[in-house]
Amino acid sequence: MIAYLLIKLSDWIEHAEQDRRDAYIAMAKDLAEIERRMVHLDANA
Repeated sequence: MIAYLLIKLSDWIEHAEQDRRDAYIAMAKDLAEIERRMVHLDANA
């Protein structure tokens, strides 16, 4: 039971992090800024 909860919690955290990254990239105003943000996220991963 504990293992199941830990897996579900991990999945939820991963999904929330991906949503946060998507929102950060979506706020970019042009293609160059999208690329900068993607590089920034990759460098900090």
